[in-house]
Amino acid sequence: MKYGMKMTSSIVYAIRSYLFGIVLIMLATGCTSTRKALPPDLYGSAKVAQMTGIRTYAFEQNPIFQKDLIYSVKQERQHSSGGHDDEEGYFNILSLSGGGAQGAFGAGLLCGWSEAGTRPTFKIVTGISTGALIAPFAFLGSEYDKIIQQVNTTISTKDVMRMRPRLIVRRGIDSLVDSSPLENLISEHIDKDVIQNVARAHAQGRRLYIGTTDIDANRLVIWNMGAIAAANTSVANELFRKVLLASASIPIFFPPVYIPVEADGNTYEEMHVDGGVSAQVFLYGDIFNLDEVSHGAGLSSIGLGRIYIIKNMQSLSSYEQVKSELIPIAKKTILSLLANQGTGDLYRIYTIAQREGIEFNLVYIPSTFKFKGRELFDTEEMKQLFDLGFNMGKSGDFWHKYPPGYVD
Repeated sequence: MKYGMKMTSSIVYAIRSYLFGIVLIMLATGCTSTRKALPPDLYGSAKVAQMTGIRTYAFEQNPIFQKDLIYSVKQERQHSSGGHDDEEGYFNILSLSGGGAQGAFGAGLLCGWSEAGTRPTFKIVTGISTGALIAPFAFLGSEYDKIIQQVNTTISTKDVMRMRPRLIVRRGIDSLVDSSPLENLISEHIDKDVIQNVARAHAQGRRLYIGTTDIDANRLVIWNMGAIAAANTSVANELFRKVLLASASIPIFFPPVYIPVEADGNTYEEMHVDGGVSAQVFLYGDIFNLDEVSHGAGLSSIGLGRIYIIKNMQSLSSYEQVKSELIPIAKKTILSLLANQGTGDLYRIYTIAQREGIEFNLVYIPSTFKFKGRELFDTEEMKQLFDLGFNMGKSGDFWHKYPPGYVD
């Protein structure tokens, strides 16, 4: 089989702008940042909004998150004798990938899955980038499907960003576009009621995790969104929205999100960007051990698990010749890096699932879909992707049991 990348006009536009940003940075060398960055010796000790236990770095076991998941099992047993197991006795996990406007596919699939009547209640939901923006609604259930559909079938590029004037180099520039339209969109739909409902689901033993990239640390940060929502303060609500914005903020293209933190009696700013810089999709970042969770909760085992991964991208694309010129080579390189990273993430999740005895399920945009969008967030193409996902979700026959290219 031949592998390659057939680029849509919207992706070409994004990468061209991304490359322009790199050139702009080169021209702007010597500019200084005004933010008060966290010193290296305080790295890992900073607190956000006086809250503890709301975040951790991925790929290392965290005792606070471990204890919290043990507590979550006890919470769900109090809420229901069967916890959040489905009719077959499985606890279910949903992981939503990045993909920009292609998140319309995952939104459609969730809505079609609801229509089929087989979509479970998820014990854990994780989201990265565009998947992070869908994740709170997927976490809360099918009653939010109308919002998911509306956002993913009616918006266009102007509803997400505004281009800054090109060829203007000034001190402190941190992005090519102004993302205030996206910030306003998040504020409109992630209102106080949504955040309170996330807090209620958290109190019932369910967990919502969102990934951002701490660009200073160059690490994936996993945020316990239910714990943030449970704080029930205006500062916590603002942080909830900031994390979602950060997870979807592609660096250079979108501005970073600056999150105030406190350490050693001083206030600093962390710089957070798209979680997709670190991972295209994640299970739970290996931050806790399920065997220890089951024993800590007084169970013989945690039970049977299922992971459902919605990859808002295509898996394998057709062969495409690349011109021997700088820009085409750079475009292909960036796309290949993202595609290969995403495949690596799927294999990491598959390995964890096999180790933990969790059933693996994966869906992605079929290679038969032809992208023809004229802008980064092309409304008509997003409608087509939504409809494609909806019909697949309604049919019920779409899950792959192995990562792409896996040979048993």
